[in-house]
Amino acid sequence: MVPAGIVLFPEDTLPLRVLQPRFKAAVDKAMRNDEALNTIGVIHVRARDGHVHVASIGTTAEIRQLRHLTDGSINVVTKGRQRFRICRAWTEADGALFARVQIIEEETPSHIPKDAFSHLATVPTFHSGKVPRAVATSPLPCEHSDDEAGLQADIDDFEDSESDSGPEEDRLLRRLTQFAGESDELLRVLERGVGDDEISEEEERLTCWWRRNRVGQSGVEIFAFAERNDGVEEPLGRGIQTGDSSLSSEYPGESSGVPIGSPTHVKRPPEGGRGGCCKAWSTDAGKWRYKAQCSAWPHWVYRQFDAYDLARRAADMLRQMAELPRLEAMVRTPSLLSYYIASNMPLQDATRQELLEVDGTVYRLRREIELLESMDQLRCKRCLDIKARRSDMLVMSADGPISAYVNAHGYVHETLTLHRASRLVLAGQPQTANSWFPGYAWVLAECSACTEHMGWRFTAVAKETRPKAFWGIRRSQLADNSS
Repeated sequence: MVPAGIVLFPEDTLPLRVLQPRFKAAVDKAMRNDEALNTIGVIHVRARDGHVHVASIGTTAEIRQLRHLTDGSINVVTKGRQRFRICRAWTEADGALFARVQIIEEETPSHIPKDAFSHLATVPTFHSGKVPRAVATSPLPCEHSDDEAGLQADIDDFEDSESDSGPEEDRLLRRLTQFAGESDELLRVLERGVGDDEISEEEERLTCWWRRNRVGQSGVEIFAFAERNDGVEEPLGRGIQTGDSSLSSEYPGESSGVPIGSPTHVKRPPEGGRGGCCKAWSTDAGKWRYKAQCSAWPHWVYRQFDAYDLARRAADMLRQMAELPRLEAMVRTPSLLSYYIASNMPLQDATRQELLEVDGTVYRLRREIELLESMDQLRCKRCLDIKARRSDMLVMSADGPISAYVNAHGYVHETLTLHRASRLVLAGQPQTANSWFPGYAWVLAECSACTEHMGWRFTAVAKETRPKAFWGIRRSQLADNSS
């Protein structure tokens, strides 16, 4: 077992430079251990209030590379595998630390049961639940909806004035022709069904046409609706439709492209800070409008415990910070994604250990979503001076924006790479020796407010190298984000 000053998550890469004899003995025995070949345990150890605190849960690490150096030290590259809980620990005569551990098995990610919801019958609008009815053949009286009553009044007027010719007759003929054409298209949509998740352009156009005809009378106040994240529609703006006048919106901005009452478009407010995330969540929530509830709980309750839905939300939020190629594929494995997100957020060791100890992928993802929602500014741990924002993250490693690097003295630095940072001063001259990024020279970077060592500035040696420069900030020097 190797105590370390960092928290290792499953699937993380951890390089080590072993200098102390007791740790060398632990590595040598791990290479010869038949029960767990090439495996060591990494446990987080931190000093607090003059006392040393040893975590009870750690991560097994498989030794992938090992090289003995001429100075007697050992370079080791490990990869995190499984979480474990320490049952009993002891020290061998040569100083090597050993422990009997219990492997923590990962649970099967939960999903919404298939029989909890079923498809709804097809309707042209989700607000009224009404469909155009055929002409009644029964002599019994029946009530007409507002749109049918208006159409019937027009038909009666047309029949009364059948012998007359003029603009009024042409207007009624055009309206009857339009209604017949739209009804035929609507029936084709109804016959096809709406079992699919996506709405076709024809369905969307007919839905808008149906809403427009339901508010055909002049002087009626009408609303434009937009879907919220939870699938409920909320008003965007409102206006008064009088004759041929168009609907005016209360919000300036981009046109929504949805005609209501006239060919002109309704304006919608700009999106929130999460941008495309809100669109994706809104689309996912909108799919539940097509499904009927067959259980005691509504769909939004199930979604709080659906690991795959939570994985999608967390991945979309993390993608707002940096473009990560592996992220899309990892959504299909929520447990691994939860560890990947935890290792790529600039958090203090106590919070990272908390995420490692959470039992259950769902609860870990929900906690990470809370942290991502509050994460915006990156501050110095000592003076809380703002150094960068989440959008400044830059991926310079296959592991993500945060990767572990070990220096020549055996100290492991978890480094966050940024393409932009502020209020940092450089100390010393650029040098290429022992650079973690081949082709780049490094120089120390300190906080301009408290002179704390924050990290390094890396500049390209060759002119054609891209990016030309970037920052590497020590994760341990960043405060937990709450703004």
